[in-house]
Amino acid sequence: MNFTVMQWFDFNVLIFMGMSLVLNGFIAYVWHKKFYQKLGLKSYRAIQRIHLNETPRLGGLVFILSLASFVMYCPANESIQLFKLILICLIPIIVFGLKEDLFHNVEPAIRLLSLLFVGWLFRAQFTGPLPHMANVPLIGKLLALQGGISFFYILSMVAVANGMNLIDGVNGLCGAVALSILGALLFLSYKTSDVVMLSTIFSVILILIPFLIFNYPYGKIFLGDLGAYSLGIIISMLTIILFGRHPEISPWGAVLILIYPATEVVFSFLRRAMKGASIYHADTAHLHLKCFHFFRLQFLYKKMANALITPILSPLWLFPMISISWVYQKSTLIFIAILFFVLCYGLLYGIVPNVQKKQNKKTTKIVSNL
Repeated sequence: MNFTVMQWFDFNVLIFMGMSLVLNGFIAYVWHKKFYQKLGLKSYRAIQRIHLNETPRLGGLVFILSLASFVMYCPANESIQLFKLILICLIPIIVFGLKEDLFHNVEPAIRLLSLLFVGWLFRAQFTGPLPHMANVPLIGKLLALQGGISFFYILSMVAVANGMNLIDGVNGLCGAVALSILGALLFLSYKTSDVVMLSTIFSVILILIPFLIFNYPYGKIFLGDLGAYSLGIIISMLTIILFGRHPEISPWGAVLILIYPATEVVFSFLRRAMKGASIYHADTAHLHLKCFHFFRLQFLYKKMANALITPILSPLWLFPMISISWVYQKSTLIFIAILFFVLCYGLLYGIVPNVQKKQNKKTTKIVSNL
């Protein structure tokens, strides 16, 4: 590689990494205790909630503010132009995501529509090359139809964003998955000598790290819907942009990199469809929640059940970043890696018992007998 760190690392990002650290700490230890009740904000109530304390869900706001400040501060270059495009496209989900994090009163359908609008904005505004999909087996011909490719990318961004929101249930998991995906993209940027993408992706990583310091293992601040959705959209856009710039890498590599949130969405959709439940219906049957409730019932792990889940699931969220470095040059190997991940996820999901569901059935039976 004929380039040095000075060519792609913007040292200005360290200022806004520090800004993110200060803001996360302020919200975690000062703002929440001093101003939460004074502002009349409601407690977060949801079936999938597993935290006892009322914790601020403003980590996503801090991340977006720090990233936007970095973009406004830095002189214009190709990386900053990409950031500006991404931030402009994110405006709808910033509005509705923040409203949900503060007041918890945005309907799921509204959030879904805002994500679709974000995807449409990106396709309408982005003028760079897109990943070459015509020769992709199974879906290439369908995508070649009029509007097929645009619909596919919009749907993919929405799926990944929802997947990131689904796994944002235990301390550290969503942030760790995002770092793993960004790490995989960083590796490919390095291997393709793409200075612009190296700079862009590494800046996102550095601004995200301060959130994780306060989020894991003690959960002093959460991403919230704004953070989870925004991270999902950002990593989706960066994946599309990177693979579009480098057609020599198989588009299946993008699927492998994003496989964890994508698999979570597909499993959740199929599970709810089989039960006849609405796709908007929240439940406690996600893999990370099943693991949490299982360990919470074990005496030795009860107090640390939440903090255990992210390291326990590390083989899943680290798999794309590790495997892509071995298989990115071979489409067949990428496809095998995808199938292997789905198989492992399915086996693990089947092995972990849904103890929360059993407890709910027992409670319902006791109540009905009274």
